[in-house]
Amino acid sequence: MNIDPRNTASHLYAQNLAKQNAAGQAQQASKPDQAAAGDKLELNALDKLRQIPEVRPEMVAKGKELLNDPNFPSKEMMNDLAKLIVPFADDE
Repeated sequence: MNIDPRNTASHLYAQNLAKQNAAGQAQQASKPDQAAAGDKLELNALDKLRQIPEVRPEMVAKGKELLNDPNFPSKEMMNDLAKLIVPFADDE
C-alpha cells in the first residue's frame, strides 16, 4: 500500500470551495449579505480544521496497543468484515 505523505486535504477543500464559489456567484449577487455570512462560516470551519493536529497521540497509542494485542482483530470482527466483503451466507 502506498501512502502519500503530502497532506492534500486543505488543497482539495480550497479547490472545491473555489468551484462552489464560481458556480454560486449568480446566486450570491442577488443575496450579498447571506453570501458573506456563508463565506465567513466556511472559513471559520476551515480554521478549526487547521487547528486540529494531523497526528493525534492518543490514536497512535491506541494503534500501538492494538498492534501488540494478539487477539486483535477478533474472530467476530473478521467475520463481520468478511460479510461486508462477500455478502452471502457461509452455508451457500
